[in-house]
Amino acid sequence: MPQITVTIGILLMLQGAGFYMASDTGSWTPAIPAIPGLVFFICGYLALLAPKASKHLLHVAMLTAALGMVAALMRGTPALFVDPAPADKVEDVVAVGMLSYLDATAELTSIHWAKVWDQLLMALWCAALLGLGICSFVKARKATSSDAAAAS
Repeated sequence: MPQITVTIGILLMLQGAGFYMASDTGSWTPAIPAIPGLVFFICGYLALLAPKASKHLLHVAMLTAALGMVAALMRGTPALFVDPAPADKVEDVVAVGMLSYLDATAELTSIHWAKVWDQLLMALWCAALLGLGICSFVKARKATSSDAAAAS
């Protein structure tokens, strides 16, 4: 499980860096997936270095995964049903820049869907880690209880 946690942490950090570099908005929002990714990486790496503390470190990673999944779904799911280029926003972009109405609509739409993909992809990675973690915890609990039963 620590290796999986490190891997998903790296994937989320790459996702955050990639979406940040791809967006030209200047906002740090696209890099948000890198935050839980860093937590996963640190917890997984420390669990590899200190196996006795791995149970506690992986519980921290699972809590972070649960919170990250819920937060990303709360932001990403409603955005699926929102108009990506409302007329007032398009008119503001046309008034400020040198874009035509069609270009402004396309630009706003692509920015909107990049945000949605960023959030839903983070939710997917967090859900995968949480599901694998729960399975691992259940398996460890069964192994511990069967070892205790065999000892008595």
